[in-house]
Amino acid sequence: MMKSTKPGLLQLLVAITITLTITIAITTPAAGYNDDYAPHASVNDTNVYSKQLILNIYVDETGKALVTGYVEQEDVETLAFLETSESECIYENDTNQLYALTNALTWKYGDRWVMNFTTNNCYAEYHTTFYLPGNVRLAKIECSHGLDYFVMSSNKSFVVDIQGYDVETPMTSIEYLQPLKETETGGADGGFWSGVVSSKYLIPIVGLSVLALALVLALIIAIMKIRGVKDAQQNIGINTDTCSNTNTGTGSTEHTEAPRTEKGGIIITREMARVMETLTDREQAIVNALIKHGGEMFQVDIRYETEIPKSSLTAILRSLEKRKLIKKKEWGRTNLIILSEWFLID
Repeated sequence: MMKSTKPGLLQLLVAITITLTITIAITTPAAGYNDDYAPHASVNDTNVYSKQLILNIYVDETGKALVTGYVEQEDVETLAFLETSESECIYENDTNQLYALTNALTWKYGDRWVMNFTTNNCYAEYHTTFYLPGNVRLAKIECSHGLDYFVMSSNKSFVVDIQGYDVETPMTSIEYLQPLKETETGGADGGFWSGVVSSKYLIPIVGLSVLALALVLALIIAIMKIRGVKDAQQNIGINTDTCSNTNTGTGSTEHTEAPRTEKGGIIITREMARVMETLTDREQAIVNALIKHGGEMFQVDIRYETEIPKSSLTAILRSLEKRKLIKKKEWGRTNLIILSEWFLID
């Protein structure tokens, strides 16, 4: 019994030894192998795919693009379009916000526009949205591996939305056709023949514009002349009541009609001169100014011409009015001063 047991124990120990050896061999890396180069190492993935790029790109009809959005600071230099002289850029370090205006993203050949947007980095999250003019016709969209896109129309814009996760050196190429603007003649805007067609309307339009301007100027001149005549009549003439004959039938006065005007002023008669001899210097200055201007002046004009202070002028005019040499009428914010008929006739 003991002899048969010893060979059995030996076989069991050998089997256990072989099993342990195989297990150690499987779980131990081969000599010279470095697990830093493992293709799916989590540490390596964290270092490579940890950045974000989120941009909105607005393109106008001339191909100029406005780029706004989030870019990490070390990635700004990798945006090739910012290195050209055709680009203007503002970058906020605190918020990682980019604002750029550029012509370097698009170019045109024939009737086709091409837009390329490429970055030389790896991103955990990549999202770019392109807003094209609403009247474009899409020709082709190409994206690098790992990017997906969808197209929609929003707010009169043609929108191409590109998204991807854990992508390396993402690239987007968009080709589109933009129709030329239509002119009033129905042809395409721009070009030699469209200029020739539209130029035939230019001479009649210019001629009508000049004629309308001439008519307006003539009308303005005519109105100014009519107003000038009326103003001259008001400044030179006197009331029609003063032109009536003063003959009473029993005899005649020394003069039978109102004083005549001469060179815009009233002729001073001997009776008027005698009355003026009784006036003060300032009163005479006021009466002479009224005679010079045809018997009527605004109070403010009298003050400027005679240089009599405003407070003194008011008192003097009140005195002349009491003596019935002048009449005063309200005219807006000032007064119209008129020589009285009694002074002009008697």
